[in-house]
Amino acid sequence: MIFAGFTANAQKNVIKANPIGLAFGTADFSYERVVSDKGAFEIGLSYASADVTSGNEVIETSAIGGEAKYKFYFSSDKMAPKGWYAAPFASYSTASAESNSGEDVGFSAFSGGAVAGYQWIFGGGDSGFALDLNFGAQYVSASATGGTTVSIDGFLPRLGVSLGYAW
Repeated sequence: MIFAGFTANAQKNVIKANPIGLAFGTADFSYERVVSDKGAFEIGLSYASADVTSGNEVIETSAIGGEAKYKFYFSSDKMAPKGWYAAPFASYSTASAESNSGEDVGFSAFSGGAVAGYQWIFGGGDSGFALDLNFGAQYVSASATGGTTVSIDGFLPRLGVSLGYAW
């Protein structure tokens, strides 16, 4: 009986990456830590960098962002980090663009909202492959400074896909 308790360990950690973002030059990684039978905290970091050419002008862009969410798992037959969940989140990102003509533009965005999703953990034992799919809505407040003074405030849909490893 004592040894059965030691071998029945569930996954408590999940690292994930967004494969769609990677295809477009954005590195988007997250770490999820189970904190109770039905709850987990997740933090994420993203980075993007690209050079855009328009005629003779080259624009160098880069962006960095962070996100935090708390996942409430509510599947009756599964424990976190597996099954259906709902998660409120908040994120912040900043970006800059500089052209070879010397024009600089800065951009910052804050968003908050909620997603609902399902996370699978494939494989037996103490580790396995993770797939996380989610969708929801977010309120985005963004503004640009420098060569333009554009601002955006409003609701947008949100869709997420992540692949990773749980242990």
